Amino acid sequence: MIRNSPPTGTPLYPVNLDIGGKRCLVVGGGPVAARKVKALLICGGQVQIISPHASDTIARLAETGEIEWLKRTYQAGDARDAFLIFGATDDPVVQQQIAEDADRYHVLLNSAYDPELSDFHVPAKIRRRDFVIAVSTGGGSPALALLLKEQLANEYGEEYGVLVELMAKIRRQVVTRHSDAEENKALFRSVLKLPVLDCIKRQDWAGLQHQLTIVLPEEIDAGLLVEELLEELKQGKNG
Repeated sequence: MIRNSPPTGTPLYPVNLDIGGKRCLVVGGGPVAARKVKALLICGGQVQIISPHASDTIARLAETGEIEWLKRTYQAGDARDAFLIFGATDDPVVQQQIAEDADRYHVLLNSAYDPELSDFHVPAKIRRRDFVIAVSTGGGSPALALLLKEQLANEYGEEYGVLVELMAKIRRQVVTRHSDAEENKALFRSVLKLPVLDCIKRQDWAGLQHQLTIVLPEEIDAGLLVEELLEELKQGKNG
């Protein structure tokens, strides 16, 4: 093995990556590869597949131009200039070649079939717009991570994603007031202590506006905030 393994028990460093417009290489064309591709596209990655054969899902994405599909086996040097590489093939020879190239070109590698070759593991996650909860076992038990993900998915609904959008809008307006950072934190906490989440869940937009009016400074128009939020939600559905 060419990779320097960390000492046993060394924790993994959790991070959210911006992959927008970056080349993400997936080697393999089966169901595992298809899942990787879908997740990468959601996050704006520029996806390239290398595999002689591919699932119908991957083939359709290639036909529509959403991804690039090189219909051949992996070749030494294919990882050059990639931002991330995913080894989604069960061929150990190809996996080893991918790992060697990842080291050579300093590309972060996720190996679906040999975790010891991986630089990172993809956690089980639930996504509600910009609200994301990730569960990882460091590759130790994907089944447990999936079970916890399913439990969390039942607890955290779409209203949490809407709440994040609302809080982001409030934050942008608050920080432009050049007020004290501690005052800002106290204001954000005050908003979150209100039943705004319940209002969003019930789609009680008049009630939401009323609650925001209670704590927001006069110069921040709660009605306009809610109006802009609703417009973005509408555009999101139409999109």
